[in-house]
Amino acid sequence: MGTDVEKQNMRLTLWLWIALSVVCMSVMLWFAANKAVVIADMTPEQIGLSVGAEHAQDAGTGIGLLLQYREGSPDSFRIPLPRGVKPENIVMENRCADRELWIYIQDKNADFYRKNKITGDTDRILEGRCERWDLGIALVFRMDGVQEYRSTMDGSELTIACIDPHELYDFLVVLDPAGGGGETGAAVGGMSEKDLTLEIAKQVQKNFNRSDVRLYLTRTDDVEVSPQQRAALAEDAGADLYIRICAGYASDAPDIYGIQGRYNDEYFIPGFGNAELADTVTRDVTIAASNRAVGLAPADGDSVLYGLGIPAMELYVGYLTNAQEEALLEQEAYREKLALGIIKGIGDACGRLKELGAE
Repeated sequence: MGTDVEKQNMRLTLWLWIALSVVCMSVMLWFAANKAVVIADMTPEQIGLSVGAEHAQDAGTGIGLLLQYREGSPDSFRIPLPRGVKPENIVMENRCADRELWIYIQDKNADFYRKNKITGDTDRILEGRCERWDLGIALVFRMDGVQEYRSTMDGSELTIACIDPHELYDFLVVLDPAGGGGETGAAVGGMSEKDLTLEIAKQVQKNFNRSDVRLYLTRTDDVEVSPQQRAALAEDAGADLYIRICAGYASDAPDIYGIQGRYNDEYFIPGFGNAELADTVTRDVTIAASNRAVGLAPADGDSVLYGLGIPAMELYVGYLTNAQEEALLEQEAYREKLALGIIKGIGDACGRLKELGAE
């Protein structure tokens, strides 16, 4: 008798566990199907997505997006998505230098956006268009300033939240690779200043892993950027530091080599200013590269530094006119050392600013 009761209890317990497991699995599946998924902010190159100009079918033109302001969504807007689009089909890129947000969608139904509207706080969007690419479409939003973006996908809708960078980061740093486009800069043999500085800036961006500091590059491609645009990025972002990467050129003195820092000597910033930033970064880069320091000097009179009111410097990473140093600069491993030195310099400079803020 007791044995039968025990068996019945065991069967009852088993069925209860099975029922509980089914309920838990159903709840988990429901949440998995309905939860909001965060979309990563990264460059297309980071996931191997080809979106260069050669892959664009109507770059710069495209379909004008329909924008409708709707109250109740401050600092955010909603983007409807074509049927079947999944989170892994979406890449978001913040082109801060251009004040643009690009959203790449691996779906070729561009006509979807001829009738479906973007709604919410659309006053922050100066212009929106949909462009066709080889692998799908790109939604391009020209925004009203330098912002950070956080996006979530809920069902067939993407929500973009616009955030002031200072709410997310302790420090904002503008990294300015000299040259670009028709502005080649110093050039010797097959190496030009514009290519060298961009490669080093990208190495800095690739290896930079501080969560409390945000880097903004004045350019990420071989495009021409005016001095006014470079300074405007620092001003619009409310940057704390500005570092311009340059290459030295001294055809009349080919023996000169090494790392040099230049600064604005006309604008005094108490505590940690232009000269202090130049000294800190130059020292860290020189040590990282196992090179020699040429020293510090005032920047040329037409330098973009003279239009900035924050700690700013020019870092000359070497002289292309010195044969031995040019050979070093051609080596990727050496350029990475320079980049790591810049990262160390940024960290030390931000640490000093933090100390001053705490005093």
